[in-house]
Amino acid sequence: MSRAVKKVYKSAHYEYNHSYYDYIQEPIYIKNKRNKKRKGFLKSVKRFFALMFALLLLGCYGVFVCPYNFKHYFEVLFLNRFLNRNLTLKTDSFVSPLSEYIYNSFFMGDYQLTPIANKTKEVTDIQIVSELKDTKIKLLELFKKYPKLTPSVFVWEYSTGSGLEINADELYPSASIIKIPIAFELIRLIDETSKTINPVTLSDKRVFTDEFRTLGSGDLQYTKSDVAYSLDYLANIMIANSDNSATNMILYEIGGLDSFNRSMRNLGLKKVSMGEWLPDLDGKNKISAKEISKILYNIDNPNYINPKYKSILKEYLGNTKNIHLIKEKLPKDVMVLHKTGDIASMLGDSGIVYTNNGRKYIVTILTKRPANDYSAKTLIQDASLLIYNDINSL
Repeated sequence: MSRAVKKVYKSAHYEYNHSYYDYIQEPIYIKNKRNKKRKGFLKSVKRFFALMFALLLLGCYGVFVCPYNFKHYFEVLFLNRFLNRNLTLKTDSFVSPLSEYIYNSFFMGDYQLTPIANKTKEVTDIQIVSELKDTKIKLLELFKKYPKLTPSVFVWEYSTGSGLEINADELYPSASIIKIPIAFELIRLIDETSKTINPVTLSDKRVFTDEFRTLGSGDLQYTKSDVAYSLDYLANIMIANSDNSATNMILYEIGGLDSFNRSMRNLGLKKVSMGEWLPDLDGKNKISAKEISKILYNIDNPNYINPKYKSILKEYLGNTKNIHLIKEKLPKDVMVLHKTGDIASMLGDSGIVYTNNGRKYIVTILTKRPANDYSAKTLIQDASLLIYNDINSL
């Protein structure tokens, strides 16, 4: 091609491209136009996917975040004020971001902090509609007589919804009161497995071996090994005789310490935990008066306890042989379903009391004390009688 022709093509904004086979002449402006169309198409695709992603995030926010915020924050902050509803503001996830995590995984010889899995519906909270102010004042006056002791009290009456709290959210060593949530979890799991192909029943037997033999309360530790006992028998003596060996067998049945702690978190019980198999003489197992009372309250909750098993659990609590704490000074014909706890650093009792005039109330009294301070027993007895008289006269 001559130089003159090349100049004509260049002046017309054409590009001359040399190919191996032939010469191709392609207008530059056509090339630019195609590039612009391609870039425009890519931008449209990116915008489409960005819009879809934004809509997805918005949808997730509406489905998961908004209902949670409404239930736990908006409803509590605003509806309480305008409708006088007794709701509790839950800020644990902000104040303590790891509150939804527990040491529930054992790996390489150490416990790992892992998130809760398979979270189930939480147990129902106890709502105190009105405070027993006079009773609380009397209790505080009574406690002044015992400066060495640190009591924790939770009381709630069924028919009026009235109650009181004194240090009720504080952590205390559980002693044998931990056997209440262990029994609750056993009954709950048996009720769950009743719907499966191979259900576990209270009549099922488990073999007592030396691995479960332990010191402390109960007579099972003195019996022969390799003898089979029903879960019903083991659960009964766990509560009635506070048998530690039977407790360890039941605890093993429900999955051990890790499973117990995980289940308590799943049920919304953040202050009930076990760090030691029984006997826990150092107080590594923890409870709070309010959460133990919440477990007693939920025995009547059909979401967790079938009425068939509810009566069995109440029967266990009614068989407690130690009646020298909250029941000691009450009228002899008063029925109390309860469980006591006694170690050097803590003495306590928690149960449901049925008064002579037909009232029913939950009471938990825990007392931190100097080693085996006997005055803790008198404090619990006097406090229990004071509470009984005030509620019985409502």
